[in-house]
Amino acid sequence: MRVGKILKWSLLMLVGVYAAIYLFNRPFRAAPAVTDFEWISHRGVYQTYRTEDLDNDTCTATRIHPPTHALLENTLPSMAAAFDHGARMIELDIHRTLDGELAVFHDWTVDCRTEGQGETRNHTLAQLQALDVGYGYTADGGASFPFRGQGVGLLPSLRQVLRAFPEGRFMVNQKDRSAETTRLLAQVLTEEVASQRVCLNAIPELNGVFGELVDQACVMPGRVGIKRCLIDHLKTGWTGRLPPSCAGERLVLPDWTATRLVWGWPGTFIERVHASGGKVYIWSNDPERVPALRALGIDGILTDRIELMPTGGST
Repeated sequence: MRVGKILKWSLLMLVGVYAAIYLFNRPFRAAPAVTDFEWISHRGVYQTYRTEDLDNDTCTATRIHPPTHALLENTLPSMAAAFDHGARMIELDIHRTLDGELAVFHDWTVDCRTEGQGETRNHTLAQLQALDVGYGYTADGGASFPFRGQGVGLLPSLRQVLRAFPEGRFMVNQKDRSAETTRLLAQVLTEEVASQRVCLNAIPELNGVFGELVDQACVMPGRVGIKRCLIDHLKTGWTGRLPPSCAGERLVLPDWTATRLVWGWPGTFIERVHASGGKVYIWSNDPERVPALRALGIDGILTDRIELMPTGGST
């Protein structure tokens, strides 16, 4: 009996300590609203697709939703539409080409979206731009291909993007993990005088290389860095301090209930990130969630559906 009571009181004490620490971090309190809210458009305005049962080899072009417009991801028209709908920044994907350019294209290979074959990086820019990037899209299992023949020449280089939108801001997702590609990116941004309007979204190691090469470099930690931050904060955030892996970072967090497990979520956590010089964004495609998300005090929303978001992205 005595052992049972000891265990019972020990458990109650642990629960009490946890509750005290949890309340010390002031959960459920919103952060002050930001004055410079940012909408980030993922790949521009494009053909979205069914996301169930995806893996690294899934060809998403063969599972698009019935088209409501003719825009294709990572192309200049899709980016122009995203900016028109209120995007402050556009996320795009780059690959280093055989001739030392940076092609803006999502997939690791060209087989899914185009009539070509092979890894994207094993082509020159001219070869990539000769492909039809609308070739592989279908919403009905291959009965029809509504964009076939319409995507020839639409694959841009990063230089073309920067010149087409001289005031546009971009989040660049480097598809490989090569420091050589990061150095080429830094070179292109320097030559195009665009380093202050482009962020690199990559693994922390590449962000470090980028930061050494570009003045006032804007870096984002990517999935690996965000996971590292959240795990570290789960371990030590109860102390009231932000771990170094979170400090100063631009964190894009998922819009799912597990976010509430973060110590001090939302307001205390967001204020700690702000105090460190960082920002907090949420990824969401649900227009109805926007008021509630903005009420948290986040800095912006990353979305696949900028064209559906309320107010067109205005603050």
